[in-house]
Amino acid sequence: MKKQFLAGAFSLCAVSGLAGCATNSEPNIQNATAVQVVDESLLQYADPFIGTGGHGHTFPGAVVPFGMVQLSPDNPSKGWDWTSGYNYSDNQLLGFSHTHLSGTGVGDLLDVLVMPFRGDYKNRRDNELKHVVSEYSHDDEQASPGYYQVGLPQEKVNAELTATERTGVHRYTFSGQEDAKVLIDLGYAQNYDKSVATFMRVIDDSTLVGYRISTGWSDYQPVYFVAQFNQPFAHQFYKEGEAQAGPFINAEKSEVVLNFGDIADQALVAKVGISYVSIAGAKQNLAAEVADFDFDNTKHQAQAMWAAQLGKFKVTDDNEQAKRKFYTALYHSFLAPQTFNDVSGSYFGADGSAHNSQQFERYSLFSLWDTFRALHPLLTISNGERVNDMVSSMMAFYHETGLLPSWDLMANETDVMIGYHAVPVIVDAYFKGLTDVAPEALFEALKASAMQERFAIDLFAKYGYVPSDLEVEAVSKTLEYAFDDWAIARMAKALGKEQDYAYFTQRAESYKTLFDKQTGFMRGKTQDGEWVKNFSPTHVDHRTTDYTEANAWQYTWFVPHDVGGLISLFGGEAPFLNKLDTLFSTDSFMEGDVSPDISGLIGQYAHGNEPVHHVPYMYSLTSQKWKGEQRIKEIRDTMYRDNPDGLSGNDDVGQMSAWYVFSALGFYPLNPAEGQYVLGTPQFDKVQIQLPNNKTFTVKQVILGEEPSDYVKEVTLNGAPVQMNTISHSDVMQGGELIFTF
Repeated sequence: MKKQFLAGAFSLCAVSGLAGCATNSEPNIQNATAVQVVDESLLQYADPFIGTGGHGHTFPGAVVPFGMVQLSPDNPSKGWDWTSGYNYSDNQLLGFSHTHLSGTGVGDLLDVLVMPFRGDYKNRRDNELKHVVSEYSHDDEQASPGYYQVGLPQEKVNAELTATERTGVHRYTFSGQEDAKVLIDLGYAQNYDKSVATFMRVIDDSTLVGYRISTGWSDYQPVYFVAQFNQPFAHQFYKEGEAQAGPFINAEKSEVVLNFGDIADQALVAKVGISYVSIAGAKQNLAAEVADFDFDNTKHQAQAMWAAQLGKFKVTDDNEQAKRKFYTALYHSFLAPQTFNDVSGSYFGADGSAHNSQQFERYSLFSLWDTFRALHPLLTISNGERVNDMVSSMMAFYHETGLLPSWDLMANETDVMIGYHAVPVIVDAYFKGLTDVAPEALFEALKASAMQERFAIDLFAKYGYVPSDLEVEAVSKTLEYAFDDWAIARMAKALGKEQDYAYFTQRAESYKTLFDKQTGFMRGKTQDGEWVKNFSPTHVDHRTTDYTEANAWQYTWFVPHDVGGLISLFGGEAPFLNKLDTLFSTDSFMEGDVSPDISGLIGQYAHGNEPVHHVPYMYSLTSQKWKGEQRIKEIRDTMYRDNPDGLSGNDDVGQMSAWYVFSALGFYPLNPAEGQYVLGTPQFDKVQIQLPNNKTFTVKQVILGEEPSDYVKEVTLNGAPVQMNTISHSDVMQGGELIFTF
């Protein structure tokens, strides 16, 4: 079924009131309106269960693109692979909570748990988990973008979930004569999360309000909610299982059981609006987004939003499995960053205060160590109209805290990973003309991140590298700081800041100080300039060595801003290629405390973790591009599969999926702040990317002869041969046709 859909679009021309079109030094943006025809049949190819097994850490529940609410089922946690609240290997349900993380290595959220059940609450929670637990079967479970369903035979209820941006909508169809009950549990917590204060009040016989303040990975996280039901209830509050009298409860942990009596074969619909600011904000969000109790209408709206988002990429190919992997990867790429403001514009700031902005939508959940590599570049193609708001959100974080976010979780800086990778994301947006934030303000924020005195950034500036005897993960930090500084230098040059340009260019070359020509690896140095002793390129110790979730084999290649300089360090293309070949062909054995993050191994290449994602594309900048094509196809086929255990590592808030999207298209942002895409090899016969202003960029592969080559023979862009195996972002956004000939 196809529908007309109004989608936001962007232009590189100036906003109203500013003269001229975008230039390289002062790009501006403009929002326009374009009519886009969407095809809801594409939803069949996006499978939310892919990645919910193994180490994928994704969730299967209901969400809309970039939505604040992720209404999804929760299993009892059995370890690290349950960080999203769910793992496909499980068959026990605790309920459905409204906030979830997709593909992270640390767990949090899982706020406002709702569970339909039967029987006496105290008896039902009399088990080692101290929770109502109900078993289910995957045979009676389904999920698609914007919708989730599961049957609970013990409760004699069919549960269905859907969502808007800020509201979760539940439909429970009970059978049998026993009283239908719903538990709302604010004390429920798993992983790192812990409630510290909860409150609930019954407003009338169909409305409940409350809040939950928790701590964990996110140090301070308030969530407010309003829950409305289409049927009247009687209620009983509990404090950790003990009944409490009165119309409200205020405790560290609290629950309420709502009793709807005998409603056999009647649909019980609950709509739960949330806010990170106030109960009033949650009420406004609920009223604005879900006016009635029409579950099917809300579901159809969610499906239409996903059809519009996924429909920006139209695949023509007979490979159904590959299309499922591709559209599922797109689906996972568009779950974050998450909307974080109320419909009124109010949001919870990183300074712990409430703010309001009518100028931009506030986003949170910036997993920047992961997503700067491919997810954010993908969003500049698919959702350029959102990029300015994301940049503005990072700038708001800067104004609230004095620094740009590093790993922002619900307006809390987690500092969980290294680097200051808001920098390349902002610089990329600036040069692509996707932000109207004043360039001087942007540069001030970029420089503040680079000049802070934490995480050995001051040592990096002092020594020209991070000394291994003064700081952990010294090699990885040196390499990543150098890349971020290259991005700052690029912007400094555009703004005419020659002194800053020279300074940050020098820092961007710091990677050279840690290259050991004797071993051919990036290797740690002490503050005295001596190589770290007892060096082994296969050695790993989680977060205690010179490398971050990796070893020397995996981090030596992290010089995306100067591949030519890295080749020179190796002594030329031949030894560089020999080392690159060996990365993929050597034994996969690693010694030490090997983190489960280091997964998806081909030799010592570890696709299940991010630092190596650009490496196969390095071949494209040499005379042996075909070797990279071979590895890209191998990774696409073996590290991404069409089943719940289909990801070779954590999806990391969409980065793993974004790699697949680009690599199926046939190009990748090896340097994600340069505005260039390095060519690989396409997966499909044809992909049409729908762009703003009714433009289309088409990627095709053409097969010549009866026995086609396994490798690309020629690439043309709008009929002209592509030089240097790269195309620019502007090439893509202008529309046209990229043809790979085999």
